[in-house]
Amino acid sequence: MRPRDNPFNADRLDAVRYRPPQGTLDDILARLEELACRAAVVGPDGSGKTTLLHDLRQALERRGRRTRLIFINDASLFPAAVCRRLLSELTREEIVLLDGADLIGRSSWRLFRRHTIRHASGLIITAHRPGLFPTLIECATTPALLREIATELAPRSPLITPALLDDLYPRHHANLRACLRALYDLHART
Repeated sequence: MRPRDNPFNADRLDAVRYRPPQGTLDDILARLEELACRAAVVGPDGSGKTTLLHDLRQALERRGRRTRLIFINDASLFPAAVCRRLLSELTREEIVLLDGADLIGRSSWRLFRRHTIRHASGLIITAHRPGLFPTLIECATTPALLREIATELAPRSPLITPALLDDLYPRHHANLRACLRALYDLHART
């Protein structure tokens, strides 16, 4: 199967929106306002933190708010010099969305937090554990959520069976990103 025909290709996965376990995105936005736009989206790998962060960004921009997204992962380092340069570019009107806050060193985090509190209108972070900022929401997955997303992306695929999905979920430790990557690989071999 060609990558563009794979129902689990990157473009199709990027189109999947965050699905709150309770309430709506508007409820999450209302809670964000209660926290003065300074909050953490918390959860394990593959639980929807980045997806929710992107959804929040789009919703904030639709409401006329300016945002700046900063993405940190194991491959993209965030040394103090880079931190200072980014902070020097901030404006008071911006809400900063920082994906991967717990991957920043302590000194850079303290600098980043202090500066954004003074010089930005908000800071929304993702982290694997609570504690860096007040928790906006704790993201989690369920086998039912995996089934819902998989059947939505590939409704007629004979490869997607309940038994397969029931096996994938625990094998990948509830990480939906890893489960969906495995489904991509399965379809790529056909």
